[in-house]
Amino acid sequence: MLTTREEVMSRLYKIGSGAAAMGAIHVLTLLLSWYVQVIDGTEKYVQGLVSPYGTMMSLIGGALAGVGVIIIHFIKGLRGMKNVLGVSIILGGILATISPIYSYWFWLLELSSYSRFDLGFFAAVFTGVILLAIGALAILTPIKEEVISTAFTAVPPAAPELLEAGIAAPSPPRPATTKLVPASDVEEAICSICFDFISEGEAVRCSNCDALFHRGCIESWVSVNGICPSCKAVVTES
Repeated sequence: MLTTREEVMSRLYKIGSGAAAMGAIHVLTLLLSWYVQVIDGTEKYVQGLVSPYGTMMSLIGGALAGVGVIIIHFIKGLRGMKNVLGVSIILGGILATISPIYSYWFWLLELSSYSRFDLGFFAAVFTGVILLAIGALAILTPIKEEVISTAFTAVPPAAPELLEAGIAAPSPPRPATTKLVPASDVEEAICSICFDFISEGEAVRCSNCDALFHRGCIESWVSVNGICPSCKAVVTES
């Protein structure tokens, strides 16, 4: 199971990028020959663009497959991100798969000539099915969201008998402290501040909660706030 937010986001962005590429490939199949129309023994190659409704479904399907990776950039919750991405890709896959079948069933079969499928038809259906599988992969991505408690806890008031006896009330607990250490073992991750990919050698880890950051992002944050943005622990060394 993916255990950190950065790992889940990295997986979702990879899935979204793959879906966007597959959606673009599906749209390009419109330029291929989807059907071969035989008229009096003469073969005529028919592109996917021949049916306006089929073309529209392919274009919308390809767009839906690619727009999900952009939308999730504005969503904070991991579950919301994976659900929006998965549903967007699956809807795009459904339209992409139906498009060539619709064009054949509602357009070519009405013609008196004999028609058969060509390479473009199978390529269009194949890319649609792949999009459905990618969308399912996004939906099924396991996540484990951790709820981090606040660093400061309320202190109950001292009992009256303690005050009468001259015993001081218990002092409030000191906030947790942490250090920022280089994360040289991380090959790929996403910064918890800017949500951008971290290049190898630029990762810094919070020793208290293991959150990952760009060195420049966390140093700027700590210089203003003095705490880790993820676990709220006071940063003592950076």
